[in-house]
Amino acid sequence: MVGFMEWLFFIIGIGMIIKVLLNFCHSLTILFAKTDFSEYGYNSWALVTGASDGLGLAISEFLASQGFNIILIGRNQEKLTKVSGQLKEKYPIQIKIIVKDFSVSSANPQTFFLDIKEQTKNLDVSILVNNVGSGAGANCFASLAEERVLWANAINLWPAVFLTKLYLPDMTLRKNRSAVINITSSLALVKLPKCSVYCASKGFMHSFSMIVAEEAKYLSSKNKGRLDVMSVLPSCIDTQMIKMREIKPLLVNPYDCAFWICKSIGSVSYTGGHWKHEYFYLLWTLFGSFSFQLINIFARLLKNKSFY
Repeated sequence: MVGFMEWLFFIIGIGMIIKVLLNFCHSLTILFAKTDFSEYGYNSWALVTGASDGLGLAISEFLASQGFNIILIGRNQEKLTKVSGQLKEKYPIQIKIIVKDFSVSSANPQTFFLDIKEQTKNLDVSILVNNVGSGAGANCFASLAEERVLWANAINLWPAVFLTKLYLPDMTLRKNRSAVINITSSLALVKLPKCSVYCASKGFMHSFSMIVAEEAKYLSSKNKGRLDVMSVLPSCIDTQMIKMREIKPLLVNPYDCAFWICKSIGSVSYTGGHWKHEYFYLLWTLFGSFSFQLINIFARLLKNKSFY
């Protein structure tokens, strides 16, 4: 019996070591990844939702710097026009603006999203970035208003699902590479009280992305062009969604995060985004929820406030 238990723990230990090594290798892959954007097709377009500020704006600017024409989608015409002007001043690209308030998409999703597809039907969309997202408010699920739940899901779920469904078929027929980037959150991994709708919606987004990424391998083998699908699980980014502005171990600039996200396209099917967030993801796979305590200890050592 003793011999059996020794072998059992030995096998479990070996399994854990292999898991750690695989996760570490994944993180190293992201650290040294480099994307050849020329493979996505000259003069092609990148569609970015939630593009008027924050991470969406940062990703739009990075892709513009790589020569992509940009489709900016957001709810504020004035902001989008300003962003369009700034990008055109800096880069010799084309810009298309589509004004859409995703919070009302649940009223008639098919009509809402088909209108976006119709407005871009003559454009060669090579990269789709599903970035738009919002929280439902910090409250217990039982206390959330039904309208608030519907509002949050209309923003966090429908855009990625419908836009991926509408653009994926065309992408599979392209001779060049194509990519779908879904911005989820590190909270996709967390059971955080008073954040049920947001965590669950981001968990769905991550699972959805990973499944489509597996399907993309089959689709890529059938066609000349390669289809890259990537789930991004960032932690705290210095945007309007993050109300905390204190210096914290995992708080990163959106432009730095956009750089690390874009350089990982085609190399991995999931990433923490910025290298700091990637190693938080690695920490999570090893220690689960205890990772937050480890980060808080690290924060106190740096004389910062707690991260969570």
